[in-house]
Amino acid sequence: MMLLALVSFITCGGGSTSTVPPPPPPPPPGTFTVSLSSNAVTLVQGGTAQIVQVSIAGQNGFTGTVSVTASGLPTGVSISPSSLSLTPGASGTFTFAASSSAGIVQTSGMVAAVSGALSVNTALQFYVSGPGVPDPFHMIGGEFSHGFYDQSRQLLFVANLGLNELDVISGTSFSIVARVPVPQPFGIDQMADGNTLVLGSESQQILTVNENTFAVTSYPVPGLGTTSALFYPNVVALANGKVLIIGQEEGIDSSDILDGGQYLIEWDSNTNAFSQVEPTNDDSLWETDHLARSADHKWAVFFAQQTAAPAFYLYSSDADSFTAMPLSALDPPPQTFIASGYAMNADGSKIAVAFGSQVTFLDNSFNVLGTTQVPGAFQNARTFVTFTPDGTKLLLQYDLPLTIEVLDANSYPALGYYSGVVAPEDNLERLLAVDSSGRAFVGIAGGVLEVDTTAPLVPNPANTSSDPGGALCPSPGYTAPLNTSQVVSLSEVPAGTSYYFGGQPAPLISQGPQIAIPASLVAGPVDVECMLNGNTSVIGWGFSYGVDPIGVSANLLSPLGTPTVYVSGFGFSSATYSPVPSVMIGSQEATTLAVNGPGQFGSFEQAQVQLPTGTPGSSAGFTVSSPNGSGSLANAVTYIPSANVVPSSGLLQLLYDTHRNLLYALKATEVDVLNPTTLQWQSPFAIPGAGNSASYDFMALSPDGSWLVAVSPNGYAMVLDPDNPSQASTLAIPASPNPSVAITDHNTAIVIGSYQNVSLDLASLKVTPIAGQTAGPLNLVRSSADGSSVYGLGSSWSQVYSIDPTTFSLKTPIPFALLGWTDLAVSPNGSGFSGISGGGGVAGDVVSFFNPSLNLLNFNVYPVVSPPDDIQVLGSTYSPGGKVLVVPLGDSIEFWDVATGTLVARLMTPEELNFLVFPEGAAAPQMALDAAGQTVFAVSVSGLTVMRLPEPIDTFPRASWAFTRRPVNITSNHSAGIAARLAAMRRSQRNPKPH
Repeated sequence: MMLLALVSFITCGGGSTSTVPPPPPPPPPGTFTVSLSSNAVTLVQGGTAQIVQVSIAGQNGFTGTVSVTASGLPTGVSISPSSLSLTPGASGTFTFAASSSAGIVQTSGMVAAVSGALSVNTALQFYVSGPGVPDPFHMIGGEFSHGFYDQSRQLLFVANLGLNELDVISGTSFSIVARVPVPQPFGIDQMADGNTLVLGSESQQILTVNENTFAVTSYPVPGLGTTSALFYPNVVALANGKVLIIGQEEGIDSSDILDGGQYLIEWDSNTNAFSQVEPTNDDSLWETDHLARSADHKWAVFFAQQTAAPAFYLYSSDADSFTAMPLSALDPPPQTFIASGYAMNADGSKIAVAFGSQVTFLDNSFNVLGTTQVPGAFQNARTFVTFTPDGTKLLLQYDLPLTIEVLDANSYPALGYYSGVVAPEDNLERLLAVDSSGRAFVGIAGGVLEVDTTAPLVPNPANTSSDPGGALCPSPGYTAPLNTSQVVSLSEVPAGTSYYFGGQPAPLISQGPQIAIPASLVAGPVDVECMLNGNTSVIGWGFSYGVDPIGVSANLLSPLGTPTVYVSGFGFSSATYSPVPSVMIGSQEATTLAVNGPGQFGSFEQAQVQLPTGTPGSSAGFTVSSPNGSGSLANAVTYIPSANVVPSSGLLQLLYDTHRNLLYALKATEVDVLNPTTLQWQSPFAIPGAGNSASYDFMALSPDGSWLVAVSPNGYAMVLDPDNPSQASTLAIPASPNPSVAITDHNTAIVIGSYQNVSLDLASLKVTPIAGQTAGPLNLVRSSADGSSVYGLGSSWSQVYSIDPTTFSLKTPIPFALLGWTDLAVSPNGSGFSGISGGGGVAGDVVSFFNPSLNLLNFNVYPVVSPPDDIQVLGSTYSPGGKVLVVPLGDSIEFWDVATGTLVARLMTPEELNFLVFPEGAAAPQMALDAAGQTVFAVSVSGLTVMRLPEPIDTFPRASWAFTRRPVNITSNHSAGIAARLAAMRRSQRNPKPH
């Protein structure tokens, strides 16, 4: 039986054996699933933690152990525990929490469960939110470097050079309490009385302001210095009534670029006496760095570079004396850097000196108390050092990027820093003041930034040679419609960055990255703020909602012609290269030519618009429409009552005869006469012999109207009585390529030429050489309407002169180093005059305002919403009342307030005015005003343009131009003082339109 069974498995003849059936498959392996109590983790910065329960369910008999972890957590979000170990049927919990500095974000994470080769991933969304934050940046507009905080009044006073004003700002709400007109203010301090501010200026005066009434008093500084005229930008006030002042040579660099100067001046406010303290030897090299004082006004300190070794000077107001310490006595002495910044504590018992990477603390006997190293080289351009009011800390303000380093003022270590970048930076950031609660106020980018110096410090970088940085804040775009939330893509943003729009949180979305911009119901710009690890960064006016027009470049329009203006505001474009917006003026459609911006400075934009012909005497507003919606600017412009172009050619100069109410228009061989009422040309005044021997290009009328004088470059003067023009006389005078003439109240003409200046007695027709003026130095001469005052420009165009109308002697002040003028205007009674600088292919002008003593007291400042886009036309003149200076450009007439240097109005002309290639000598005025100052006459391309204004110029209401900060490149070269500032101002204006 056994054999048979065995044989049954054997086949014969080599055949195969039968196959054994395979074993049954093993049971399938067990698996598991993961469930979460919530797939969304919603956290608030620094708020309550959220618990997420994790459960494991086995399938098909799974009994293994599962390791559970979470990944993709946002920066600043923690998890506890870091992992779970679970078996089927069991559950565990993760606790998620967001720190107070966690980034505001919406991002995707994951819960990963792993057991051997098995893994299950489950999506987990993270939502980190936070409260809104106060916006630390407060836009003011303009340009400023110094401020003073009055603790008792809770007011911040800011000297605003860019707007010719002192800004008074509430220390609680940061609203602007007052904008006080002040000419070219720069430095500022409070007098010891606690009620009076003293201001230095970028001009030849200092000023005081009553803090209760805001009354301003000017104190012109007499001509000090030796080789170049001085400005007086910085001041410190002492307890004895003395004020120390920097004397800065215009156009000459100082080591402390903005604050320093070549002289130390003292003003005794008790006697109103100015004196030069240093240099005592005119041949000595001297430079006074910026000034610092103790809070009790008893001590002041400054650095001075001089022919001898550089030194520190300490002034005692009690002793009214100076003590000097050689800089080499510092421990260790500086090797590379001169003293870059310094400050005194409240009672003057401690002095801090920063240079290079070192800060040295001294007592007021110059004993070294301690020395410490600080991160990065501390240099003096645009930087500042100050003690906190309680004297416990020393603040060092760095620039580019703005950083405030904090030192312990008792034990001296560097503790860390605060950042406060505002983009785009304008190279003028400056720590203005610190209040008793520890708020630091920084002037930057046209506004004031609050920095809380009681907040936790950011640790200094390990690499002390690197500059501390701020939070990276890429621009999120510029505009959005109202009441619309947007998600936009950004360039790379560091993880953990929190964005805020106008103080409202805007979460980052990880993919992209992208940002969810919150909606707004209010049209206009907001600041964009970023925070990361204690660092902050702000984009001033970085985003705007809806459409918000805020200004138009001209508030007066001609009803004749189709002028081009600039409408300024926000939301005109949905993107940098989006289609131009639609603009309506009143009920008429204008033609939008282009849009400048956004991007140059925030979301601010200007639409260049060509306007249709308007209705005389009417007012109109603007409506701007774009993909962001529409916005209106009501009653923005007024059309003047009338404008006419009287055909003519060959006009060289205009002059209005207020005695006969006639306009005289000089041609090369005759004087044309216009009746301004009928606008008809009358019989011209012939110039005897002009047709053969000479052409005339400059004329003047005597104050009593009895004589008209015209001069020729060929060596002739023509004199006639306008009531009897046929009896004209021609006299020989020295030839000059570009002569000019002015007539005094003694009926004497002063003729200025390149070779010999002469006087001409109009009664006797006697020509007399002016002694001592054989070859200049005058290049242009102008007299007041009453003939009582005569002023001139020198042959270099950078010197101004007062000319005695009787003796013709010249009052010659110290010249300016780099300033120059192309035109000159004198007030009707001679109480002031102005030099006007323009031409050279630059749009607009720089106007300087002088008093009769030849002190330069002010410069004009443009509102950004009214940019000039054409070059200067010669013939600037004062209004009949002397309150307004009228300056013509190629396409417009500017009206400048003489008292403030601010723009009153801009009138667009019906056609291009006639501008000349600016000569090296004098050129005749191309514009004139009637006796009332209500009609403007100007030479234009096809004749004579006559424009009648709504009212006399002197009674014009002062336009309230919307204020904005200047474009960034306006301060790109500030290092050469006022001349560079003016040059930068001119560079920042538009290139003139092609002609």
